[in-house]
Amino acid sequence: MDNGEKTLSGLFDGRTIFNIPEYQRAYAWSEVQLTEFLDDLHNQKLGRSYFLGTVLFEEKGLESNYKIIDIVDGQQRLTTIIIFMTCLIEKLTLLSSSVEEKDELELLYETYVKHRRQFKLRALEEDNDFFHSYILGNKDGKPFIRTPAQRRLHNAKQFFTSKLNLLDKSALQTLKTKLDEHSRVLVYSVQDTAEATLIFETTNDRGKGLTNLEKIKSFMMYRSYVASEDVPEELLKKIRTRFSDIYKEYEQFSSKIDEDSILQYHYICHEKWSGKEYQQHVQGIKSHVNQMISSGDNTSALSYVNDYTQDLKETFYTVHEIIKSEKIEMKELMILNRMGNFWPLLIKTYKFDKSENKVDFSKVVKILVNFSFRIYAVNQNRGNTGQSKLFSLAKHFGGNFEKLNDTLIAIIKKYCDDKSFRTNLSYPDLYEWIYGKDLNYFFWKYENHLRTMVQPKASPMSEQELVSDSSKLKLSIEHIAAQNPRKVVVNDISILPEVDDEFEEQFLHSLGNLTIDPLSANASKGNLDFDCKNSGYFLKAPFKAQNELESFLEEGCWTRGSISRRQQVLIDFALQAWCLEH
Repeated sequence: MDNGEKTLSGLFDGRTIFNIPEYQRAYAWSEVQLTEFLDDLHNQKLGRSYFLGTVLFEEKGLESNYKIIDIVDGQQRLTTIIIFMTCLIEKLTLLSSSVEEKDELELLYETYVKHRRQFKLRALEEDNDFFHSYILGNKDGKPFIRTPAQRRLHNAKQFFTSKLNLLDKSALQTLKTKLDEHSRVLVYSVQDTAEATLIFETTNDRGKGLTNLEKIKSFMMYRSYVASEDVPEELLKKIRTRFSDIYKEYEQFSSKIDEDSILQYHYICHEKWSGKEYQQHVQGIKSHVNQMISSGDNTSALSYVNDYTQDLKETFYTVHEIIKSEKIEMKELMILNRMGNFWPLLIKTYKFDKSENKVDFSKVVKILVNFSFRIYAVNQNRGNTGQSKLFSLAKHFGGNFEKLNDTLIAIIKKYCDDKSFRTNLSYPDLYEWIYGKDLNYFFWKYENHLRTMVQPKASPMSEQELVSDSSKLKLSIEHIAAQNPRKVVVNDISILPEVDDEFEEQFLHSLGNLTIDPLSANASKGNLDFDCKNSGYFLKAPFKAQNELESFLEEGCWTRGSISRRQQVLIDFALQAWCLEH
């Protein structure tokens, strides 16, 4: 394919099949990019050239008289153009009646979508059949979505279809003319991987929207090209394959953590730093490699690139394994949702733990749960408390789990030892002091403790019930004795004490006067495998933490003494549940 500026119709015309190679990331455009694409097209003046950007191709030879072209750069835009053209052709076909119009649309379809039996674009292998059958075809693919990329492809088609349905035939024809006749692209087409790598790096790594992961990929390939005496096809292939694996792995958990954070955590775990260099981790990697090459140590540079890309792939795999872990400690750490400081240590210890069922890793996670709950939730320390020490522990960790655990416990004791933990939980204004989600977590743990220890025993309450936003399942923290009494927990409000100034100051918001309750009156009651109490004092309770309230009554009343005794029970439980022994 000739280099230079081409019209979009000239780019697609002829026997050409564009292929998205396996090392590329899957389709990633969301409604933000789709809206920008359509707005740009609408705002373009008819008759004037519309520049769509630069595309970089690698020519792969012939296949059944079709030229196969790998898309090295530009696959998101070209995929979007083909989806848009498919939707536009479908809409115009419904509105066209003359033979001439239908013939023109058929030619347009052969140009952009499918030439005879060959589709003009091949997506990544796991998405290709879905793309051809449901996105470029006329069947509803929603029931058959299996990957995040397929969902984004489906959303793109739905987006364009809905927007085009709002336009009349004239407006649709205008969009067709703008895109087919007046849109232009700048084409770089090369014959080999090394040349494609060189062009991609020098034309794209200049702040034009690449993610840091893509920048790292292009940089590693480019510097391998520079450092090698011969064309480094073998190493380039390894790098491409590794990043292909990274993209596929990340697709499976991308909603949980962003890729740039993983890159930073990887840097903290595996690179040499002394201050805050990890905040500029991409530049740090580049500087390190460039320094080796500029000093003439190409062998070390190539070895580093090889090791770095392999280790990075392993880090993405590790993050995925941690996220999908069924270990209760890991679930609790994620529920507390203060993961940023802990991720480097989680990655490093998971990689080093060779024990069966990751027993050593689980012990570390349990301590980090205590760290999160004691220091950040209950003691209300700032979010960066202990961060530098945690990052340093991750960097230097070499497999001594016993020493690591002792160090982590020492840090917890420094900020929130048992005395401070007890004092904080005894705070009369605890309800106003601690975040609601942390109180929910506390009483969730207490509820499951009761279900395990108190007859009749019951299945534990799942973490899904704890974090659910469903109107039927969502949990709230309720006051037993409240300023405005209502039948939430208490059946007969006459058993409650008067909420005077002293009570409000010393007891109202204290731990002993709080309990967990579903916002919906019917939530969770149908899911229990034990009988709920229905005494004359408290409403039929969906939780054991409410069932036991009757045992704290004094002569049939909920008193200051009831609250104090219950608070002591809850604090004693907390000191056991988040103890500092390992």
